[in-house]
Amino acid sequence: MEFENFHDEVLRAFNDVCAPRGRQRSPGAGFCPPADVYFEEANDEIVVRLELPGVERDEIQLYVERRQLSVRGRRVFPSSDGRVYQQVEMDYGPFERRIRFTVDVNVEDARATYDGGILEVRLPLLRQEAKTQQIPIKVEAKP
Repeated sequence: MEFENFHDEVLRAFNDVCAPRGRQRSPGAGFCPPADVYFEEANDEIVVRLELPGVERDEIQLYVERRQLSVRGRRVFPSSDGRVYQQVEMDYGPFERRIRFTVDVNVEDARATYDGGILEVRLPLLRQEAKTQQIPIKVEAKP
């Protein structure tokens, strides 16, 4: 199995999608920011932390759809007249990180902060009271 196919299978297994993948060979091709995702029991919420150093706050967008958080943005390549790069190892360009959850989250009470290149998103669990409801049984008339 090719490495890229294996990588896709691992991401599917962990319900985490990142596009484009991994390190790119050319500046501006995009990157995949590393993320930590955990459940914080004391606050009953999911916490997602992403490393985004060098990304301006205005370049980041957050979306939640059903059970998926999407983080999109761009890290701009610092071009300047008179610069001749010998080496470029930092990743630049667009990114999108999608993280799927196995539980429903309360989007209305979600909070996000960005400090020191770390984006932290806190998503409280959506707690719904289990209601007991009777289901009527129809009697089918026989001909």
